Amino acid sequence: MHRPPDPSDRTGIERPSWRSIVAGYAVVVAGLAALWAVSNPVAGATVLAAAGAVRLGAPRVAGAVRCLRVCREFTVDLGGRLRITVTRPPVDDGAV
Repeated sequence: MHRPPDPSDRTGIERPSWRSIVAGYAVVVAGLAALWAVSNPVAGATVLAAAGAVRLGAPRVAGAVRCLRVCREFTVDLGGRLRITVTRPPVDDGAV
């Protein structure tokens, strides 16, 4: 036989956390962005492609900046036939 839940087991009204509030706003923004992308497919595809390029390119740029800061230079090979080296000039070159 099925028993109804005990009312003393309930915790009452739970207070929302910041995570759930941010998640709710993110769902609303995602819904509005989806509606905009459906009504403007070319612009939506362009924004999606740009976001993908930033997502793929940001770690590489961060690695190059880190290497430039630590090693003071970095090299990029383009197709195995062309090599570009970027260096920072010395700080104390002695020229005034």
